[in-house]
Amino acid sequence: MATTNKQHDVYSAAYGGSENDVNYPHFEFAQIKNLSATPHGRSISNFKPEEWLSMKEIRTWVSGKAKKATKDNDHNKLYRDIVDPYEIRVLEIKPGCNNEKLRGSLHHCSVEFEYKAVTNQSEIHNTTKTTHALSMENLTTPIWYTALSYTWGSSNMDGSIECDGHEQSITTSLEIALRNMRKKDHSIVMWIDQICINQEDNKEKEMQIPLMGRIYKHAFNTVIWLGRWESSSDSAVQLLKNINVTLQFIQVNIDFKNFERMQLPRSDSETWHALWRFLSHPWFTRLWIIQEVMLSSNPWIMCGDNLLMWDVFSSAVNHLSTCGIFQWLQAKFAIIEDLSDFGDTSQTVLELTRQREFYRMASTRIHIFENLVSTRGAQCFDPRDKIYGLLGVCRDADRFDIRYTDFTEHQLYHEVAIRALTGDLQTLTPSRFFKSIDHESLDLPSWVPDWRKRRQTNELGIYNTNGSFKIKLNRVYVTINNESRNELRMRGISFDSLIKTSVTITHPDLTYLNPHADNKSLLELWTFVSKLEHYPNSHTVFYAFWQTLVGSKTDSGKLPCPDSFAEIISLLLDASTGQSPSLSGQTYSPRQQKPHGKGRLELGSLAQRVPGQTFEEVREAMKFVLKNRKLGITGKGYFGLFPRYAEKGDMIYVMDGCDVPYLLREADGEGRFRLVGECYVFGIMDGEAVKGEKVAFEETILI
Repeated sequence: MATTNKQHDVYSAAYGGSENDVNYPHFEFAQIKNLSATPHGRSISNFKPEEWLSMKEIRTWVSGKAKKATKDNDHNKLYRDIVDPYEIRVLEIKPGCNNEKLRGSLHHCSVEFEYKAVTNQSEIHNTTKTTHALSMENLTTPIWYTALSYTWGSSNMDGSIECDGHEQSITTSLEIALRNMRKKDHSIVMWIDQICINQEDNKEKEMQIPLMGRIYKHAFNTVIWLGRWESSSDSAVQLLKNINVTLQFIQVNIDFKNFERMQLPRSDSETWHALWRFLSHPWFTRLWIIQEVMLSSNPWIMCGDNLLMWDVFSSAVNHLSTCGIFQWLQAKFAIIEDLSDFGDTSQTVLELTRQREFYRMASTRIHIFENLVSTRGAQCFDPRDKIYGLLGVCRDADRFDIRYTDFTEHQLYHEVAIRALTGDLQTLTPSRFFKSIDHESLDLPSWVPDWRKRRQTNELGIYNTNGSFKIKLNRVYVTINNESRNELRMRGISFDSLIKTSVTITHPDLTYLNPHADNKSLLELWTFVSKLEHYPNSHTVFYAFWQTLVGSKTDSGKLPCPDSFAEIISLLLDASTGQSPSLSGQTYSPRQQKPHGKGRLELGSLAQRVPGQTFEEVREAMKFVLKNRKLGITGKGYFGLFPRYAEKGDMIYVMDGCDVPYLLREADGEGRFRLVGECYVFGIMDGEAVKGEKVAFEETILI
């Protein structure tokens, strides 16, 4: 890949155009082309190297460095040693047809060089993006490459590629991708983790993974591979392009009956199913896509021969979500909720796009803990990559060393927890940290989040259980036992203990169509408290019950919830139980007490626009807070919502610096506890438990 004085090898990625796609640039893989070549009929003989990059700036940079080159010239092995901290390999994929054997060659290059950033706003358009590496042979020859983002699929290495005379095993999914991308008449150059990193060498992986952010950032473009061609992929890609145009000015939900009027396929068209299969691809659940998309300067989606710019794709998905079509697709095809940690594909794409734009505008990265929370359900083969796979987009990445050889995932998660809690608590409070724990992990201290496990509940959000939370934030007390490092010491007070819990509410829902038969969650919870006559504070049992059902919040998570919620819940409760009243202290609004046919609020009223909207808000708020939680009653007569692992005898603690109560379980009778998870207890969520002069926080040890 070296150059001569008479000939320059470059990797062209020229944009073309066509009558049918005039608004979108065309994609081309990075490839070896002589400047006088004419790819796809477009002459680039007038293009000069200076138009692609500033050779002067490169030479200036090189002059201040010693020449670096790979010292290992042993051609009897595929992977020559990597000796420079910024050294990577790229794969030149040789041309071939049909079932011919895949062949390639590895080349060493450096991603250390970057063009200087322009800080003067008036000169921002003159900033040169670094979209290439430099050959390790002389550090002056630019090497353009296309980065690949894909799913490994099965770990079985059933595919193969001949690389520099060596037979290299690869996954079947990668072989399919490479055969699809290989050109008949010229080589293309790509960076592919499975081949360009020696997967058998953990030490090398420890060196290469910190560079992955630079690798995607320096790539000329990135291909997001979503699988081989299917007839349905054509219609899905075309529909996304159409949606990006037809729905760009629509900001309201579209009734599926109006699809044709909006120049969309009929609601029963197979095209919608094709789109859903496209959006349900496992790629959207991968952890590594966060940095791959966020840092890539020019990402494209590829499915078979279909190509779609990421910006066009993300814009179309945004329109689908804004117009309610994505939600309609979920209901229509009964796909399991929570396709990824962001909630579903639409949220995944929108979050990726948001972070990508935020990074491009501000070059600012968020703390690793916030990234861990937002990517909780994302998948990776090695549990340690839950941490390592995010370092490229985290501001505190330099605090962590990548170690595969002598560091288990348990040790890594433990270390991350310690550094998070003993770091800057102005940006990460103990409450924010503990909210991430809603699981049991016997091989970790109870206060250490197990990032291998998906969240089973939704975070309760912010309350004021601690009282005057903002004032007390500066004196939060958290220490780690330096000897065992398994003990976390905090201050807290014990409020009460559980004496009874309900079954776990796994799929909470609410309906007005057949409430007595279908409102099973509501009936189970009502049965649990139906015998109670009084509540410990000044509120009635009914008031405490309906507030608990929604966690005292609206469907958007805001405090307080409106009184109109009580009206809807009162109506549905009686319709479900067949009793009136169903609970002690139950209230009925004036509309509920009007004569039939005279404006009375009845079940049928919930099909109307205004009461129907309130019903949906109640339903969504209830589903959000109840999912995978139990209703529990305390010794003092309070009730609330608790983790699904809650047991009789568990203690409700208010912890210093925490805005919600936490459930603790005594571990050994010596004042040490295991953290079970956050909870909601009606009557203490606004600081009531810590009011009074005699209340004092005491040291609490979590193990």
